[in-house]
Amino acid sequence: MATKKPKAQKPATAVKPVKRQAKPAKKAVAAKAAQTPGAWDRAMQFLREVVQELKRVTWPSRRQTISTTGVVLALVILVSIFLGVVDFALSRLVRLIIG
Repeated sequence: MATKKPKAQKPATAVKPVKRQAKPAKKAVAAKAAQTPGAWDRAMQFLREVVQELKRVTWPSRRQTISTTGVVLALVILVSIFLGVVDFALSRLVRLIIG
C-alpha cells in the first residue's frame, strides 16, 4: 500500500511593503475637474432628459383614465368585502374553539 508523503511547509516570507501610487499633479486634477460636469450641470441635464421623455409618452385619454380608475375602485371594494367576510368568519371560528 502506498503511503502519502507529508507536504513540505513553505518557509515564512516577510510581508511585502505596499506600493503607494503617486499623487496626480495639480494641473491634471484641475483639468479633470474642468472636464467632469458638476452636480448642478448633471441635475439640469437629467431634467432636460426627463422633459424629452415625457414628450414621447402616449398619454391615455380622459375616458380611458376614468374607466380604468373605476375598474380599480370596484376591485378594491370587492377584495375588501371578501377579506372582511373571511376575517369575520375566522374570528367567529377562533372564538368557538377557544370558548
